Amino acid sequence: MTGNANSKGKGNGRPAGGDRSPRRELLAGAAAVLGVVTAETLGHAAPAQATQGSAVLLGLDNTGATARTALFDTGAESAVLADPATHIGVAGTGGGNGSGVQGTGAGSGSGVVGAGGASGGAGVTGFGVGNGTGVIGNGDGFGSGVVGNAGAGNAHGVEGFGNGTGTGVAGNGGANNGPGIFGSGKGNGPGVVGIGAGSGAGVEGVGGVSSGDGVLGSASGGNGVHGRAAAATGVGVLAENTAGGTALKAAGRVIFSKSGVLTVAAGSSKVTKTGVALTAASLVLATLQQDVSGVWVRSAVPNVTARSFTVHLSKAVSARTKVAWFVVN
Repeated sequence: MTGNANSKGKGNGRPAGGDRSPRRELLAGAAAVLGVVTAETLGHAAPAQATQGSAVLLGLDNTGATARTALFDTGAESAVLADPATHIGVAGTGGGNGSGVQGTGAGSGSGVVGAGGASGGAGVTGFGVGNGTGVIGNGDGFGSGVVGNAGAGNAHGVEGFGNGTGTGVAGNGGANNGPGIFGSGKGNGPGVVGIGAGSGAGVEGVGGVSSGDGVLGSASGGNGVHGRAAAATGVGVLAENTAGGTALKAAGRVIFSKSGVLTVAAGSSKVTKTGVALTAASLVLATLQQDVSGVWVRSAVPNVTARSFTVHLSKAVSARTKVAWFVVN
């Protein structure tokens, strides 16, 4: 029986251990071939890119999305990237009192940089909600809260547009006697220019309750404050004290364009000044600048139509005599 068994085993042509060994060899060979093919494929394939519905891949450009990519937490915060519906590249929404977008610069780098579109788009636009401010800038040390640098086409560095009765630009000075608004002109330019509309003031300043100045203008060579009205009914500079105090005070010399000195010729008792714009309300004041016995200014008669006035003396003078004049209104 032993011999028959051996003979049967040999007749089958298989080793005593069965067919497990050949199967293992076949599987090992197939795995090796698959490894070579996979390695070659990865070695020659283009960089993988995420498509619609797939995961975002780090270190690669993710293209092919046809809708926005967004993150929403369980609160109110969200971040949206590349939204084709609104054409917004990045949109962030904060929750609670958190910021929608926050950027922190390093060294001299900016925290947030915005570049407007080529068709006059703004670099940064801020919209306040409720009573909130559109844009807030907080400086540190000697740094300014907000700095605006105009373009080369005579543009404004900073523009403010008020709404209703609101102010276009409002400034609050620091607690240590800081000015509310400071303007420094270049060349022959004024430090501050204000143009009112309708009955509005070009520049309006409210001083402190004790002794603060509403508007302070300082100039080294030009005018400290220059007020110009473009209409005949307008006022270049209006000084008003609603409490009954002093409306206008000048510390130093005062110069008026409608004033001057006339000379009465010897043997004459009158002199006429021409080229002076007058109205029906104009008052012409005149007085002698020399002490001439028995001579005084008898009258100063305006002629609105002729844009002139004539000063009459009490009698003819024997020598040239000066008369000072001043027109009010």
